[in-house]
Amino acid sequence: MKIAFVQQYPSPNFGILSLMAYLKHHGIDCEVIVWTLEDDPVKTLEELKPDLIGISTMTTQHPWMVEAVQDIRKKIPETKIMVGGIHAVLYPEEILAVPGVDLVCNSDGERVLLEVCQTLDERSNSWSSIGGLTYRGEAGEIHSNRRADFFNSLPEIIEDRSPYFSRYPVMAKDTVPRFIASRGCPYNCSFCYNSQIKEIFKDSGKYLRYKEPENLIQEISQISKKYEVESVFFVDDLFVANRKWLASFLGTYKKYIGRPFMCTARANLMDDDLAKMLAEGGCQTVSFGLETGNQHIREKILNKKITDEQIIRCGQTIRKYGMQVQTDNMFCLPEESLQDAYKTIELNHKAGTHLAFCSLFLPLPNTGLADYCIKKGFLKPGYSFSDMPKSFLTGGVLSINDKEAIVNVQRLSYFFVRYPWLYKNFRWIVRFRILKPLFFPLYLLSNFLRHKEERRRSFKSALYYAWQFKNTI
Repeated sequence: MKIAFVQQYPSPNFGILSLMAYLKHHGIDCEVIVWTLEDDPVKTLEELKPDLIGISTMTTQHPWMVEAVQDIRKKIPETKIMVGGIHAVLYPEEILAVPGVDLVCNSDGERVLLEVCQTLDERSNSWSSIGGLTYRGEAGEIHSNRRADFFNSLPEIIEDRSPYFSRYPVMAKDTVPRFIASRGCPYNCSFCYNSQIKEIFKDSGKYLRYKEPENLIQEISQISKKYEVESVFFVDDLFVANRKWLASFLGTYKKYIGRPFMCTARANLMDDDLAKMLAEGGCQTVSFGLETGNQHIREKILNKKITDEQIIRCGQTIRKYGMQVQTDNMFCLPEESLQDAYKTIELNHKAGTHLAFCSLFLPLPNTGLADYCIKKGFLKPGYSFSDMPKSFLTGGVLSINDKEAIVNVQRLSYFFVRYPWLYKNFRWIVRFRILKPLFFPLYLLSNFLRHKEERRRSFKSALYYAWQFKNTI
């Protein structure tokens, strides 16, 4: 059996990495194709002659997925196409409605995909017994089998990035590689997919799962010993959720890796003990979600039960131990005013934020937040994937008062947070429409500068990374 995985952008996909490690352990050959790095990705797939094509996609990539399936089907009409990823877990039937898609993985994919491969190897199209699978019957009707339990063998997985690097040597030049230590998050913020996943899989096993520290160290060592690594970014939903695991990992990491790193945290969890542990382990930047300066919106609409005081204390504690503060922020939220947008900037000042990552609120279709926005008149009825912009960095979908000015605050947020004097003296410019053509180029520049500084990249490394993702905005 041979599987060819397909993804849109040139960054190792954690889902695909885990799937390849698990399937190779069971004797299945795996290849991976990065759509944007291929001159002719369909021709490459033809040359590989896979028994199954697996496409991993996020919700904002739905239009790309549809086009990719259409392109593949024109030249490869017989090979089964299976779609997976968080988007597939949340919207399996909508994806199966796309012409050309044969199968959808609606659960953790490791065991599901193994059973699909075994079924194909037996020349069978009997899908009814495979948990975690959505498929079409003989008459074209859609069937969704029971959801598969969570994949709880995460400690067994040791990811190998050589399938990426051997095919695309340019990907090995990323000097700040990303790694993930866990799956899941113990919290239920309404804007995050974790709350939806937990609702769907109520009785499917332990949700928050960790790799063994030694295995994660091995993954990092495979890269750091062979390629240039300036620093490491742990992109877990919440890297610091389990302090016992964290203490064990950081001791080993400092001994065997020793590179500076960036990680994710949460304001209500930060205290002196945690900050000291991170700093002594080599952490240089801590990222946490501030979201908005309006505490009512944060707690009641976004369901993030964190106060302004906790955010301020978190930032100050991080700075106390010599680490940079990076926050995640959203603008154009439901019920947000221009004054609220200003409060977001000001709360960052109080927290001592060095670097602010600022996006535009983008609710997923058919979710509680989307329904709330429709009910309140912020979204039109029937809001769907086709209404979503290419990126949550550039497109706000809600109809709110002062939207244009709020978007301009988001465009200038890096500079407003980084230089409080600039905000104090020039925040009025967000209302000047004549200056609007300047704001987006400044936003692109600010993302480059923020990314370079928060991950301590060299100019060359930051420029390379920006080139990799030039098509995402």
